Amino acid sequence: MSLRSSKMPSFMPPVPVDVSRLLIPDAAQVCAWLTEHAGLKMADLERAQRLQQESEGTELLGLLTRLGLVSEFELARAWAALLQAPLLLADAVPPLLDPLPPLTERFMRHYQVVPVGWSDQGLQVLSANPGTLYPFQAIAYACEVPVRLSIGPRNEVETLIERYYGQGRSAMGTLIENLDEEGGSLEDIEHLKDLASEAPVIRLVNLILQRAVEQRASDIHIEPFESQLKVRYRIDGVLHEAEAPPSSSSAAVISRVKIMARLDIAERRLPQDGRIMLRIQGKELDLRVSTVPTSFGESVVMRLLDRQTINFDFPNLGFDGERLDEFLDVLERPHGILLVTGPT
Repeated sequence: MSLRSSKMPSFMPPVPVDVSRLLIPDAAQVCAWLTEHAGLKMADLERAQRLQQESEGTELLGLLTRLGLVSEFELARAWAALLQAPLLLADAVPPLLDPLPPLTERFMRHYQVVPVGWSDQGLQVLSANPGTLYPFQAIAYACEVPVRLSIGPRNEVETLIERYYGQGRSAMGTLIENLDEEGGSLEDIEHLKDLASEAPVIRLVNLILQRAVEQRASDIHIEPFESQLKVRYRIDGVLHEAEAPPSSSSAAVISRVKIMARLDIAERRLPQDGRIMLRIQGKELDLRVSTVPTSFGESVVMRLLDRQTINFDFPNLGFDGERLDEFLDVLERPHGILLVTGPT
């Protein structure tokens, strides 16, 4: 019996693409779009292509995102533009999908595709990697309905797979559970430098940083309290509380940040300042890190500075006319002091 005859919610964002009429662009076309519209540099693309040739079976587009040369969102924009399909985020789809198509979580994670809604036109799916028709044909066969396509970033697809087919745990929740099981003893902290990149504490800190970038936060606050560890993002000047690890992992999480900032993890009684330079979702970020001892452990504040948005041009900084001439005249003087002040 076709699922189409069952109860079907009326959700369907505008103009999803009929997959039976899809003409899939190749990786070269996607890379050309990214180069023209998303700031992908030819030197970076050539480097990724060389790495792809050295690693058999590695997909070029996936390699570009893993290397941080383009963001998942920009890659989704490229697919959406080339396929003329709508770009869709998880917040825009229903919290529940009824009936739930008979698809396996393993299948969807492998092909980075998830169903998001029914209509009289069929089943709409969201895909982060529409490089082949096979998964859409398989879904159409399994559900006995036409399939229509929207495009979304990989993390949005993962969120929806977890929402509809997972165990109700987010990626952060799974990491938190692992951390809670492993604990955060001082013995763990002393061995943080030797932990593998797959260690839950390292993945958790990376996820905290990634979410801050996605939400365009200016600061990240990691604050230990008596019975909990709080993670808060400052977005447009307002602090927003985020999902946080258990309090037992406070020392491990904060020590990981200190290692990244080249701070002394053994020193917990004095304030320290450091710097982290990294690339997340194609953005080169400069993080200024400050640690301060508190009653329940060290508190960490990270200021996120996007190096690509820094503009050193005086007119764009608000200097013009007489003020600019006066300022340049002051800079030319052989003696004196120039004070630059601001809110922080």
